Amino acid sequence: MAAHDESTQNVTVVAAVIRDAEGRVLLTRRPDESHMGGLWEFPGGKVDDDEGPAEALVRELHEELGVAADVEHPITFAVHEERGLRILLLFFAARILNGQPTGAEGQAVAWVPVAELASFPTPPADAELIRRLTT
Repeated sequence: MAAHDESTQNVTVVAAVIRDAEGRVLLTRRPDESHMGGLWEFPGGKVDDDEGPAEALVRELHEELGVAADVEHPITFAVHEERGLRILLLFFAARILNGQPTGAEGQAVAWVPVAELASFPTPPADAELIRRLTT
């Protein structure tokens, strides 16, 4: 692990594992111009200072995908570190209460069979979760 210094930004990010009736998992593709652009990820986003993780995830799913969601339970966490940045990712099981997920910011959205998750290029921090889901 990288040593902590005053220039390291700490960010908490929440992400949802959402399954459809067929057991497929929802992934979204990061915009090309964003950090880790072009990679597929579990939908979610940053936790604001004034909100809890579940509240942030409900907000992010509404903003990014236009759906109302219910956060069910935590699954796992991961830490991603690079120069000047440390991201704590909290993964939750969630379900869509209403709405069809569409990329409000132009991002691609895909329902992926669990057996195919490993074939999608994802951020390194998602690797352990994908391994857990596919074994």
